[in-house]
Amino acid sequence: MVRPETLVALVGAGLLVLYIAMSYALYRRAFVPARPTFLDDFTFTPFEFQADYEEVELVTADGVNFGAWLFRQPGSPQTVIVSGGHKGQRQGSLGISAALWRKGFNVILYSYRGMPGSDRAPITFGIKEVLELQAVIAFARKRIADARIGLLGYSMGAVVSLLGAAGEPGVQALVLDSPFSDLRALLIENVRRAIKLPGSPFVWLADCMLWLRTRSWMSECSPREVLSSLEPRPLFFIHGGADEITSVNHSRRLYDAYRGPREIWIVQGAPHAGAYFADRPLYVERVAGFFARHLGLDVSGHLRLVEEEEVS
Repeated sequence: MVRPETLVALVGAGLLVLYIAMSYALYRRAFVPARPTFLDDFTFTPFEFQADYEEVELVTADGVNFGAWLFRQPGSPQTVIVSGGHKGQRQGSLGISAALWRKGFNVILYSYRGMPGSDRAPITFGIKEVLELQAVIAFARKRIADARIGLLGYSMGAVVSLLGAAGEPGVQALVLDSPFSDLRALLIENVRRAIKLPGSPFVWLADCMLWLRTRSWMSECSPREVLSSLEPRPLFFIHGGADEITSVNHSRRLYDAYRGPREIWIVQGAPHAGAYFADRPLYVERVAGFFARHLGLDVSGHLRLVEEEEVS
């Protein structure tokens, strides 16, 4: 017969193992990039959109090699840099990138560390990925005369844009689609929703695992802490009203906290980073119009009139 104290010890050990395993699963899901597959080489490129583009290989300040596509508009200084989402590949943003290029913008679409076309490295939700953005900005300034730079970011890419622009005063305008306001808070919300348990203990241990691997803490990824560094540059927040991954409240918090010029567009019924797919033409017009106003590009001949009821 098992003694009570032995049973308690076994149950405690089992719960501890389960706790560690679940925290590690969270860490892997959030911070470990997907394994490369042979399908990574069979992807769409700007060629499919008949765009004037070139393939670019860049390197970050910490030595990570990564790839980018430059959509070229000779003679135009207006440049939009597109940052994709968590574990996303750059071809996922080809639609909006090609559309903005057709409006007259140079567009640069790039891959993060750990993604196909880049060196394998841990994901950090923007803490390290900001180095890729910095390298792209430096490339844009070198390649495009008198570059006027705007940033368009999706989900994690919106956070990369916020963190990167905070240290780059030359960035003139930002469109932020589905950003989170604080990484730790976001993960706690997702854990609580997924397993119906308090998320803080699991996120705490996953945070320790992140530090052991990268020497970075989740607290370094809090966009709301850098908002004052972005003033008085214009920000345009976009968020799906039915987002179950990053609550629309994250964009609302950032919008409410920012003291510079800002706009917000909540797309009712749209899921996470789904506003573009809810109405592609309207999305393109609003994003292109925002960048045109703030980067100084005349696209009046290319933009249709947006009706008031379309943006309610």
